[in-house]
Amino acid sequence: MRAGRLETMDNRDDLRKEVEDADDTGMVANEALIAQAETLGPLLGAEAALPHARLHEALPQGHDAHDTIDRLHAEMQSPSPNARTIERHVGALRAVPELEAIVANWWDDPSTQRFVGTLGQIGL
Repeated sequence: MRAGRLETMDNRDDLRKEVEDADDTGMVANEALIAQAETLGPLLGAEAALPHARLHEALPQGHDAHDTIDRLHAEMQSPSPNARTIERHVGALRAVPELEAIVANWWDDPSTQRFVGTLGQIGL
């Protein structure tokens, strides 16, 4: 009976090792994605550059949306940009009639979507 009990403990230890190995592999894969994003992020971000000067020019001085443009630009330039924050700013700017077409063209560009998709993929 004792041998059966030892076998069960060995099986649990083997199972635990497999789970830990799988977790380690997942962590390594996640770290690889993060490293790739850190490497490619600036390149993708450059391709997806926000036309912030053009957006500012489209608005009259003192318009409330100037601040949102600056916050969106800062988020895009951030070392760890947040996809949800970017999307929230884009939604606010698309609601401004003077900016809707400029923002829509930039947002729908494949480079911009690739950049935001990469952020979402790695969970930033």
